[in-house]
Amino acid sequence: MRARAIAALIAAAAITMAAPMSADLCTIEATPAATLLLPYFEVNIDDPTGVDTFISINNASSESILTHVVVWTDMSVEALDFNVYLTGYDVQTIAMGMAIRDGILPRTDNANSVSPLGPYSDGHVNFPACTMMPYTNPALSPEFLDHLQSILTGGPSDIYGGDCGGYDHGDNIARGYVTIDHTNDCTLLTPCDEGYFWTGDPTVPSGLAAYENVLWGDWYMIDYANNFAQGDTLVHLEADTTLDPLGALISGTFYNRCTPIFNSPFPDYREPLPTTFATRFYQNAAFSGGTDFLVWRDSLYVPTAGFSCSSGPNWYPITQRQAVFFDEAENPEALCTISPCPEEEILFPIEAQRVGVGELAITPQSGWAYFNLNQSGDAWGLSAEAVAGGAWITAVHSAEGRFSAGLPAIQLDSFCDNASIVIGEAGPDYPAEDVVYNYFNSYYYYPGGAVPVARPNPDQTPRGWRNAE
Repeated sequence: MRARAIAALIAAAAITMAAPMSADLCTIEATPAATLLLPYFEVNIDDPTGVDTFISINNASSESILTHVVVWTDMSVEALDFNVYLTGYDVQTIAMGMAIRDGILPRTDNANSVSPLGPYSDGHVNFPACTMMPYTNPALSPEFLDHLQSILTGGPSDIYGGDCGGYDHGDNIARGYVTIDHTNDCTLLTPCDEGYFWTGDPTVPSGLAAYENVLWGDWYMIDYANNFAQGDTLVHLEADTTLDPLGALISGTFYNRCTPIFNSPFPDYREPLPTTFATRFYQNAAFSGGTDFLVWRDSLYVPTAGFSCSSGPNWYPITQRQAVFFDEAENPEALCTISPCPEEEILFPIEAQRVGVGELAITPQSGWAYFNLNQSGDAWGLSAEAVAGGAWITAVHSAEGRFSAGLPAIQLDSFCDNASIVIGEAGPDYPAEDVVYNYFNSYYYYPGGAVPVARPNPDQTPRGWRNAE
């Protein structure tokens, strides 16, 4: 009996391993997904021994698949995209520094001489549009490298007619984020281009994107000069094509910002990111180097092909609903520009950033932070207190110039909840539930129900660009 029971367990495990597992939608977990997000990267362009970022993409299935990689600036302008072929159970490392400094892209192809099959892998798959693979390195021309390095450091790009695409930090560190999508063929389209997710029928998943949840991966950021290294899993975004095609059952998706172009409720079927987080911070002897927050945020605007270097994108800056820092005796401290606190200081104004706790001028030396990263309704000219906006936070703690650790923040909600909670002094007024506006489905969400409203103009008056700082 015991032998049969063990055999049954082994058989069940084999079945489980044969097909990638899935998790609950709207709860971001490290489980095979259809899209992977690297929320933030840094690359020192001048010094190969400076900071660099590495990504691994893994195939959880036995079938050969294709992925499309898009490198975005920290303000969501496309900088570079390319394709990566993965055999069954394959892993491919992408060195961001080699791509951005040297123009070297991963060499993959449906041939054993380039991407050999393992004994557990199914056969190669021929993708008709992948004639450019494998890449001949350096794959990027000197002219394209000039564009890439300039736009990722906040400078202008000739490809975008002299427009800028990123935030100028005044150094030569490339910054941005990366999306990796499971696709059905090679492409140079981006997720908001027609034909990528949607080709005309809003009720049927179509286009070049694929919807099988087979990708998983991780990232590492190495600061050679300061002897720091940290890493984490990539953000895994599952797809579910069983979601209601008219959008009645969900509040939004990861690529829902593309809706004005697609004219379709949610063509990508990728689960959205959460909005509210809790995470530890340190700026004391325990972690003498302090804590840095690596933060990705959704501006809710369609990515553009650059913007005026002097005026910037209309969405800047991205506000937050509330940030509260607690010391280890539970004493709270909110960040305000004046007192009393009519409006909080904007902590994370762009889409991908690193912000050190020491830059925030807070009193507690250690404790935890409450971040409600829904946007302020005032910034959108709305009567609702909050505008729903997805985000992701990783806290990086460092010490003594030789130790560091990166940990994802705790998710306190789901975008699908259509909720925004403001905390305050204990009593009948707090915690308080905001009225939330969901830009993706044009509903006001009250504690007692939902009401449809007209969508505000996405090309609203610019919010101030650098003058807002």
